[in-house]
Amino acid sequence: MALAAFLGGGAAPCGTAVIPNGIGLGDPAHPSVLNPLLASDDQNALQYAILLYRPLVWVGRNIDFDQERSLAAAVEPADGPFSFHEGTAANQTFRVTLKPWRWSDGTPITPDDVVFGWELIKSLHKSGYYGAAGQGGIPDRVRDVKPEGPNEITITLKSAVNPDWFKLNGLSLLYPLPRHAWGNISAADMQRRRLDASLYAVTDGPFRLVALQPDGAVVYAPNPLYGGHQAAVQRLVVVSPDTGDAVLRRTEAGEFGMARVPYALWEGLQGRAGFRFMKLPQPYGYDALMFNQESEAAPFLRDQTVRVAFARAADQPKMIRLAYGGMGIETHAPAPADPSPWRSPAVRAGSATLRHDPDAARAALDAAGWAPGADGVRQRGGVKLAFTALTYADPDSGESRMLQVLQEDLRRIGVEMSLRPMLYDRLMDLVQQGGARWSAALVPITTPAVPDGNGYWNRGEDGSWGLNVGHFNDPRMDQLIKAATTQPGPAGLYDYQDYAAAQQPALFLPQGLQLLMVSAQLHGVEDFFNAMGLWSPEYLSVDDPVCHAGPPGAALP
Repeated sequence: MALAAFLGGGAAPCGTAVIPNGIGLGDPAHPSVLNPLLASDDQNALQYAILLYRPLVWVGRNIDFDQERSLAAAVEPADGPFSFHEGTAANQTFRVTLKPWRWSDGTPITPDDVVFGWELIKSLHKSGYYGAAGQGGIPDRVRDVKPEGPNEITITLKSAVNPDWFKLNGLSLLYPLPRHAWGNISAADMQRRRLDASLYAVTDGPFRLVALQPDGAVVYAPNPLYGGHQAAVQRLVVVSPDTGDAVLRRTEAGEFGMARVPYALWEGLQGRAGFRFMKLPQPYGYDALMFNQESEAAPFLRDQTVRVAFARAADQPKMIRLAYGGMGIETHAPAPADPSPWRSPAVRAGSATLRHDPDAARAALDAAGWAPGADGVRQRGGVKLAFTALTYADPDSGESRMLQVLQEDLRRIGVEMSLRPMLYDRLMDLVQQGGARWSAALVPITTPAVPDGNGYWNRGEDGSWGLNVGHFNDPRMDQLIKAATTQPGPAGLYDYQDYAAAQQPALFLPQGLQLLMVSAQLHGVEDFFNAMGLWSPEYLSVDDPVCHAGPPGAALP
């Protein structure tokens, strides 16, 4: 096995775990940045950066404050304890107590490091480099971040907010960063040094960076001064491999400790000696066919009637059956289905969602004047109901088959959707540039812990679009999203979700489960993921009888 030895018990870290990217939150792509602030809107990059730097609040598998993995020992609003579902008062000031952890060079982590991280967020945002703007109220709703003694920070907002919302969505974006090591670094320098290994020599996460390999592999070693759970492996290697069956073959050959399993191969692999098989939810979020409200080729995407007709046409049970082998979850609103502590009762029960009803879709389009043409495609005023959807999906993936089912569903109501596959990084670059050059795009959305829609379906208070790449603009949606973040208790969040389900700012699509084949020699996978899809590889261990991990920078096993 390429997984080297773990000698067990309380022994020193031993062995090498080799993990392909493309499981959990990441996609199969080379790392683009290791700075957690620049990675805040990049799923793949965040997976790499989170191993080196930890936020104040780590969101646990139950979408709550995971104190064990957080740098914050406690978070208390100035007005006292709070509970989301009991609807306690909104709060404007929060006190955060830090654990007595140290940087990897032995320097204590102090409140000033949190202030430094906050100053860098503001600098990046001012320069247009901070992609997570708007989420959790960061940075626009924060008035100041001040140190209070040796281990406390006071964070004061410009107005009162829902305490649970800020605790989970805001504080999970605040990172202490080493002022003593980074110095007076500018936003431009951070951009320039996105992959400069020397910048990331001092860390506070469970690992430290050993090497960035020419082939894109990233080699980590344990940070012996990490204040949380100590890593059991001596090396962690994250590889950006080919997609599809190649990853599976390399896992069967012992090159990787785990791999995603294509849905079509799941049944046939059961019982394979030397491996165990796991079904896990996808990272906390949903898949969406994003609609560009500025599209010149498809101006009808701005019409709620048309968007709702698309949702009525989509046969999600059929998609799950044909694309995901029956192993998927219907999604009709911007509220993750599993786990589901934050979904509105109406969305949970289905009463607020748009279920499959192609007859209702046809009737609505007829009433709106969209008449079938000679080729069966509806048109009105010389405009055809035809558009192109960008997709990153591998042709053999469940996502690709899902879109093929959707293509057939839309054709049955007189809508023509063409598919244009491209690399994921290229797709994201294109949609984030805005403008009229694209009409629709399949985008996997990983939401914050409390799925408030902020930054996704509204415009930021500073006028920026954030992750709202389709530039959906609805004053009523803006009001409801703001209420979801400021109104204590769940009512505001629920009203937003119900309204979004009716508006369909994007076409919400089902998610397949994450199917994994895991080497029998790799342990701790159950603690490896949180619900957000982020990794905690400090819980992994390997038990091959020979430990042969090499010195820092050694060739990969």
